[in-house]
Amino acid sequence: MKLKVGELLECDQLDELLIEHLDEVGKISVRVPILDYYLLDENLEILSIEKIGERKFAYRLSSSSSIESFSMDVGTRLQGRKGRKVDPLELKRKIEEWTRDAMLRASLCEHGNLERDVMRFLKSYDDVILAPDTNILLDCVTTSILLPKIEQKIGEELKGCPNWILIAIPKLVMYEVERKAIRKFSMSEFPERAGWPKYDGRIGQRALQEVLELDTNIDYRGVSIMTIGEIPSTFDSFKNDQTRLDSEIRYQVRDFISRISFHKGIFFITQDRVNAMMARAEGLQSLFLQKPEYNKLTKESLRNENVTRVIYETAVTYGEIRINGLGGFSIFWPGKHVLDWEKSRIAVTKIF
Repeated sequence: MKLKVGELLECDQLDELLIEHLDEVGKISVRVPILDYYLLDENLEILSIEKIGERKFAYRLSSSSSIESFSMDVGTRLQGRKGRKVDPLELKRKIEEWTRDAMLRASLCEHGNLERDVMRFLKSYDDVILAPDTNILLDCVTTSILLPKIEQKIGEELKGCPNWILIAIPKLVMYEVERKAIRKFSMSEFPERAGWPKYDGRIGQRALQEVLELDTNIDYRGVSIMTIGEIPSTFDSFKNDQTRLDSEIRYQVRDFISRISFHKGIFFITQDRVNAMMARAEGLQSLFLQKPEYNKLTKESLRNENVTRVIYETAVTYGEIRINGLGGFSIFWPGKHVLDWEKSRIAVTKIF
């Protein structure tokens, strides 16, 4: 398959391209720029991929030590440059968190307490209502982790897993997602990428893609989605107060529950431990999902059958990626349309 700079690739085209390249070279590395620290030419190898069988792929994440070395080097060389100060420890932490979250969205790993503290509750009900916190949408936990696990488990026991699920999204959660989705680089801070989405913008738009996926994908049988609550009249007084915003989100869930007669399972789901604890203290049945530690993932055997999803989620996270011997790819281009997000399209920026 021949590439052209500026070409937009559909998922099946990217899949064909990656498999052809892996068949030829056996193993590839994925390098990324750190755009959110205004770095275009500083590229870090974040991931290596090897084909180990027919539609089977193995992944190796870069070690924490190599990320630390990269961060220290970048911090030293940029020290003193106006507007380019980098805290190496913060950069290392961000890279590890961003990469870990990309692997979660790609279904390549899962939460450490998924079986013990989440599935054992969900398996007790045929019908459930799930009210997601903002971080659940940002990491696409519903489609990448929960629904696949439920589908896997539903036939294992006589009373297996829910066969009817309502995703009830608080309006304030949608507000938080929207607020992130519109964040982009300005001409004054990063002229080379002016108008392009920052990390929050890319993840926010990916979360909106998640909502559209839940709303339109007919493969999710028994899954419905709705928004609940209203934007409070006092909203302007607390919109920048994260603690108050979290409290108001939980209030919208409690208020929704109080207005319906539903005798099955209703859960507030979050990846924020304090938010989960506060929800329980306020009388909400909450499910906390514990993200895996990055160091643990570097030591695990990460394998799947969908290399395209991993590449796509990595591109969403970092904005751009480069694959050795193949080319450069971007998640954004001028004039990108909603349909491009729905179809998970990716643009070719370079050919190697």
